[in-house]
Amino acid sequence: MLSVCPDWCWQYCTEQDRLVLQMSSGQHIKTAFSAKELTILPNQQSLCMEQAQVFMDFAEALEGLLPYCELLNIAVHAVAALYFVKTPNQKSHLFKFSSIECRTEVMGMAKLEGVNRAKVLLVAKSDPIVDCLLLEPVELLNGKTMSAGQLVRVQQNRLIPLQLSSLYALTA
Repeated sequence: MLSVCPDWCWQYCTEQDRLVLQMSSGQHIKTAFSAKELTILPNQQSLCMEQAQVFMDFAEALEGLLPYCELLNIAVHAVAALYFVKTPNQKSHLFKFSSIECRTEVMGMAKLEGVNRAKVLLVAKSDPIVDCLLLEPVELLNGKTMSAGQLVRVQQNRLIPLQLSSLYALTA
């Protein structure tokens, strides 16, 4: 399992207009978050204990569901979304209503449906609103596209359970 190092720090990269987590030995993870989405532009801001714990919690919740390199990237995006990204505007109207109740909790995965379906990771929840990190690109009902790694806020009734087949098996 992965471990967090005390020398990890957040850095806003002006050349790429992205929030970056600088890791040990020159490695880094570039997030999808630009300056206009951030509440602050960190400059060598250390990963605090609380952020490290949230990172480990997300990584543990996703372990076995995603390949290691994706898991690391998504856990970093989730922490960045919670600690640095402005609260997004609600975009429920750009996604289809789900007739199947989805009881996914924070750190769980579900799907959202616009023109196509995309996997999401729930990063925050305040019933009936959820903040989701897109794990795949999605075409919205208005024809625009959102990229993987973006944060979207929707009503919970837009979420579709990730495993529909297991739900149908339970009702048979």
